[in-house]
Amino acid sequence: MPARACGFRAHECDAASPPPWSIKPRDDVVTLLNERQIKILVQVVELFNRTGEPVGSAAVSRAETISVSSATVRNVMAELEGLGLLHQPHTSAGRVPTASGMRLYVDHLVATGAVVTGPHADWLVTLSELEADDVGQMARSAGLLVSQISHLTSLVSTPRLAAARLRDVQLSWLSEHRILVVLITEDGRVFNRVVRMEEAVERNSIERMRNYLSELVVGRSLVEVRRRVRQELAASESRYRSYVRRALSLSQQVLDLATGAELYVEGQLNVLDFGELAHDIARVREVLRTLEDKERVLDVLDRICEARKVQTLIGSELGLDLGDDLSLIACGYYREGEQVGLVGVLGPLRMNYARIIPLVEHTARMLSKELDELS
Repeated sequence: MPARACGFRAHECDAASPPPWSIKPRDDVVTLLNERQIKILVQVVELFNRTGEPVGSAAVSRAETISVSSATVRNVMAELEGLGLLHQPHTSAGRVPTASGMRLYVDHLVATGAVVTGPHADWLVTLSELEADDVGQMARSAGLLVSQISHLTSLVSTPRLAAARLRDVQLSWLSEHRILVVLITEDGRVFNRVVRMEEAVERNSIERMRNYLSELVVGRSLVEVRRRVRQELAASESRYRSYVRRALSLSQQVLDLATGAELYVEGQLNVLDFGELAHDIARVREVLRTLEDKERVLDVLDRICEARKVQTLIGSELGLDLGDDLSLIACGYYREGEQVGLVGVLGPLRMNYARIIPLVEHTARMLSKELDELS
């Protein structure tokens, strides 16, 4: 998957007077926070993640890590609200973290090493079942397991087939005008298409066509093969035997289709359990429609850089116009040192980041290990 610059921290809200709770914390705001403000922000977020309810100052002051009065906590929470990190949904209610506040909280977890823990025993055993003979089956299995463990929606992308090198090509004669083409990549994926030929193909010419295409494609990527086919087609057709012309026509049709990455989405219906969406059927439909648009989701995953660590996109950072109350945790997985896809979990803003981040990271590592063993 081609790497792109990590731009998900740069998304900004529209300049036309956005609500203050939708603005990302500026670097100067972050550096101005003192230890007490950070502790109280962390406590508010963790209480909110646990209950889903606005958090009051009394609940925060009872925490072991907070050694100040409820009145002091109330004042600090008001300061954090002024900085756009907390939001008070109603005048008489407690406060909830904004997307900006959650962004700061997650960065704090990562910076302090709070999520750098050993694998959780309850999901380590489940992930040990991750076995398959090719990257597609492995990605699908990983997505299913991650969704079951997290009770959220998992996203796993595979390498774009255009970049994969081919190990073999097979042709099967179905009729004079229908040929089954099977492409097998070096990482074990299988792509097949039934191609309709305008010019009739005799059964006895299939083997010669296969031999010719095998010499043309084996060991090359689809991008390289497409370039070679176009060059061959651009040459004078008069010099080709009929089976070569048909083989080139056949391969051109297949290559035009076999280029995209695969995206496996598991646990879509878990969206119904997201507290932020549970009472908004229109939002649920919108999220489910977005998940069905796999090219759009792949574009988001493509924006994640190749840094060998987990990345968290919160709210508008997703770039899917789904509001500020969803998050995506994703991590790349590798084959022989090259990133080939990503594992991700889509969930509500209120999720257990300290648990989900290491789950995603460990799954990516396991996929990398299994793929290296397939090599």
